Amino acid sequence: MSETASDQLTRTLDAVARTEDKVHAYRHLLGQDARSSAAAADVNASASPVFGWPFAVKEVFDVANVQTSGGSRAYQDRVAAFDATVVGRLKAAGCTLLGTQVAHELTCGLDLPPTRNPWDLTCYPGGSSAGAGVSVAVGSARFALGTDAAGSVRIPAAMTGTTGLKPTWGLVSSHGVMREASAPSIDHVGIIARSAEEITKILSVLTSPDPWDAATLQARPTGHDVIGGADRIAVLGKETLKALSDINPLDPDIDSAFSQSCDVFRQADVEIVEVELPILPRAVDAIVTLFAAELSCANAQTVKHHRDLFAPAVADMIETGLAIPADQLKDAVKIRSSLRDELSAAFGASGGHYLLTPTTPRPAMPLANFDPTEELGTLIPFTCGFNLTGNPAISLPCGQTTGGLPIGLQIVGLHFTDAALLELAEEFQHRTHWHELRPPV
Repeated sequence: MSETASDQLTRTLDAVARTEDKVHAYRHLLGQDARSSAAAADVNASASPVFGWPFAVKEVFDVANVQTSGGSRAYQDRVAAFDATVVGRLKAAGCTLLGTQVAHELTCGLDLPPTRNPWDLTCYPGGSSAGAGVSVAVGSARFALGTDAAGSVRIPAAMTGTTGLKPTWGLVSSHGVMREASAPSIDHVGIIARSAEEITKILSVLTSPDPWDAATLQARPTGHDVIGGADRIAVLGKETLKALSDINPLDPDIDSAFSQSCDVFRQADVEIVEVELPILPRAVDAIVTLFAAELSCANAQTVKHHRDLFAPAVADMIETGLAIPADQLKDAVKIRSSLRDELSAAFGASGGHYLLTPTTPRPAMPLANFDPTEELGTLIPFTCGFNLTGNPAISLPCGQTTGGLPIGLQIVGLHFTDAALLELAEEFQHRTHWHELRPPV
């Protein structure tokens, strides 16, 4: 007999009680509402693959009658009237919403939230979907939804030893994501869970077209010619890696874990082929420009009249974004277009459908001397380019540093082949044990 929603919730609330005062994953815990929802779900039990799963969402998703401030005092009075599309779909599938979670202010990554890494409480948990990765790692949520404009789902997944998917842009509805905390052309609703197998089940509930989000209505390739297995997988060539290392050198432990991950695929009779993406190192500048420009437009009036309610670095970014020269924006758009072309050509030349990279060039850093305004750019060189292109990308646990911190492997796929990408990720996790490890907290 399958476990009831109420029993699953009780176990998850026990984890909240054990860990929340240490890791601070939640902004608003909705315990009583969650108990009522779980009890109602048990009365009307469904055959949903995610029935009863307790979940949480980053505090940028609208939840009816709950404050959604995007982590900013400037929007502390913002209360949604309706659930975001993804929240409503998960509830309808029998999932239990446990609460909303801590994020960097307006997802900018420029402030320092209270959330801590359960593998080492003195270290950064990743951002901006910090609460999502932490809660899944400690079991205070079965899964969590975040948003990813430069790596904000994949980076916390990598740093907390969890699995994080950024789906193809337009596959999952963003209706009900707080516009003031979003850069729509590069932002993706993403999922963090323990495994790719779990994400496959969650994604199946979220992917039907939404009339409230025009991007989900576009024609989609079927991807039937792309299977979960692979004969060839691409990795970045030496010239591209050298240029990326100029942004931030690749940590030796991460380099070693990545090499071992490639060996896992070789042992499955997969050929690893090098490809060069010369434009990829320029993606950091392009993503910063587009993020600042798009997010600033939504916050222009608020920062003009209530600047003191924003973190100083966030207010500075909004004002800078409003003054970005036209030539800089044109260059960012050109980089996006060129990278799409390069990636498509690289897939074609390699004869494969997937690209492997480390998720981050460095592991979780100590918070004692952490300055997010200086270090944010050092985390995103491998992730942000695929926000520009809109390709699906997943981060999987693939090792640990000598100090015991998790390391992430990123796999990038072709547009709208998310199911096949997840099959490949599942195969990797069937051959490895890293996703089964649990943090000390």
